[in-house]
Amino acid sequence: MDVNEALEMAIPLGRSQIILLIATALMNMETGFSILSNVFLASTPSYHCAPSNLSFDLDEGVPIDTAGKFETCTEYAYPGTDNNETQDCGRWTFNTEVAGNTIVSDWSLVCGKDFLPGLAQTIILAGFATGSLVGGVVADRYGRRITIIVSLFFFNAIGLSISLVQSYVAFAILRFLLGAVFKSVRIPIMNLLFESLIPRHRAFFGVIPTAMSSVGLMVMAGIAYLVRDWRYLNLVLMIPSIIMMTFVWLLPESVRWLQSQSRAEEAEATIQKIASFNGVKSFPSPALNTAEDIPAVTSNQNSGEAEGNKGLKTLFELVRQPTLTVTLVLCCNWTTVGLTYFGFALSTGNLAGNPYLNFFISSSADVIALVSVTFILKRFGTMRTLIFGFAMSSAVMVGVIAISYSGNDSTASRVLMVILSFLGRFFICFAAQPTILMLSDLFPTPVRNVGTAIVHLIGNLGSIIAPQLLYVNKYISNFSSFVMLGACVLSGFISLLLPETVGFKQPETRDDLQELFDANRLINCGGNGKRSDEDASEKCEMK
Repeated sequence: MDVNEALEMAIPLGRSQIILLIATALMNMETGFSILSNVFLASTPSYHCAPSNLSFDLDEGVPIDTAGKFETCTEYAYPGTDNNETQDCGRWTFNTEVAGNTIVSDWSLVCGKDFLPGLAQTIILAGFATGSLVGGVVADRYGRRITIIVSLFFFNAIGLSISLVQSYVAFAILRFLLGAVFKSVRIPIMNLLFESLIPRHRAFFGVIPTAMSSVGLMVMAGIAYLVRDWRYLNLVLMIPSIIMMTFVWLLPESVRWLQSQSRAEEAEATIQKIASFNGVKSFPSPALNTAEDIPAVTSNQNSGEAEGNKGLKTLFELVRQPTLTVTLVLCCNWTTVGLTYFGFALSTGNLAGNPYLNFFISSSADVIALVSVTFILKRFGTMRTLIFGFAMSSAVMVGVIAISYSGNDSTASRVLMVILSFLGRFFICFAAQPTILMLSDLFPTPVRNVGTAIVHLIGNLGSIIAPQLLYVNKYISNFSSFVMLGACVLSGFISLLLPETVGFKQPETRDDLQELFDANRLINCGGNGKRSDEDASEKCEMK
């Protein structure tokens, strides 16, 4: 029998899959903690300049601005005299009552250094991008399980060390390493989960770990409200991955990956262990197809290539049709999702009202969206859900731009902006979840981890530049909003090139993927993969 049939007979949602689901959920909680903890760790408390000369009072040493408040970045060069010449401030007083003690107040990251908190966010996301490539290659070469175990150990070690650093440079370096190692855990564990589920369970149970990212964000808002010191907050946020360390060794290796590596004996041993762990009394042995019966995953794919550099062959497969179309479209989609999601998430602190409550409310949009999208995916499939998410996100951005240019600063307008921020995160999740499912459901097994890694690597460009686009808003009004709008429109259109995936088997080979393209695209255009030139000239039709 094939892998899906064997998993069905071994109880498709048994103890083995439950443990894997719990581990994946905990790691996805860390996704939210790692990605957006900077909102609280690097929050900027209200502050003003403090006189460099301690002999003078505040009102003698610091000028008053037009709003009647003490200047934030300048002080009198000659305090106590009639000379009103000013100079750059060298000391600051921070009000930590709301934001607490953050890296901004610890290391005075204000005025000429005010770009550094946002840069810290970009740095960890750059680490995610680096880890996406390295983690995927390692997991495809050495296996999902060993990559997860080793990377998780280093993730915890680095994460705990961050609370001990004494400078911004050390903080930034460790955050980069944390992001890099994190992806070496998350990518393999997500693929291991999807590869351990049969097709009918992937859409529903695949949403649970992603939903835990959003639940983690809501929990983080409460933790940050209670723990208002960034060092202790960072320690508390490491708890899920520390818990995961206690049972990660129970995770099985991916049977699909073992088969793709022609390790039939190990694949058979693994499926037998899964069946036994799930409590199946009578399980056939052998259960899986023999090596002679398993379709060679490299057949018709590596013709003309010399045996040798397996990593190079894997990368070569990603630039051959139809895998190339999958890679390009999903890279674009993931870039848009990251850009739009982080654009909304990182700007919650600029909204009117309590920052902790605003963050909690906007994060709840993720949970509501993911619960909704679970049922919508079953009813309408990945493609229609994906396009709907990008279309509605575009509509929200139009609303944000319209209100901003209206110049109306009334209470109603501020409340409406909070609502639009909620809706923006809500609808972009409708695009995010189908994209995550497609990473597992469209890439053939031999290139699934590397393909996923490259999509994350290139796609993380959106999340990396999001903090800097928001910073540019200080100089060009609504710059980030226009960029996000254009990205959503583009992704919505090019997504029409992909096939529907819900309810269909994961492709084992490029030929399997071609069959999926031929049968299930919303827009059916000739010319992909092995079709003839005559077929390629066919007119596109909407299914």
